[in-house]
Amino acid sequence: MLDSLTDKQVEVLDRLVLHRTTKEIARELAIAPNTVDQRITAVRDKWGTINRKDTARLYGRLVELCGKPPYEFSRVDDRAEPTEEVDQDLPVDPVFVLSDARPLVGHSEWAEMRPSAMAGLEAFDAKFGRAGRLVAVIALALMMALTLAAALSIADALGRLI
Repeated sequence: MLDSLTDKQVEVLDRLVLHRTTKEIARELAIAPNTVDQRITAVRDKWGTINRKDTARLYGRLVELCGKPPYEFSRVDDRAEPTEEVDQDLPVDPVFVLSDARPLVGHSEWAEMRPSAMAGLEAFDAKFGRAGRLVAVIALALMMALTLAAALSIADALGRLI
């Protein structure tokens, strides 16, 4: 079955096995996305597969069986058995912290993060503690109440002028 493929179809399938999208494959090979889809469709017609995933899975198995070296081959997801646990990339602790959203510039910067390198509420907590956060929340609530009272008094004064 592998011998029936052209070199160009093999190039596309090698990248398809790596879970690349049509656009990514087209960029890597410097061809049009429509050409990528045509090559995948031609292989599907030859092999009688239903969709892209089945085509990639079959190609991966054939390459594995024949022992041919694929292009940066990574195994296509086989259907997980019901007894297998599916790993999740979510943290065990459901609390979101601002450092989760910081872009990683370098791994060493992330590993050596000090309170001075923290941002937002984490830096505030490191400097003032939880009591400081409580005082800040109360101060912000009072400022919002005063702003609302001032806005209402200005609206009342304007209403009397009209």
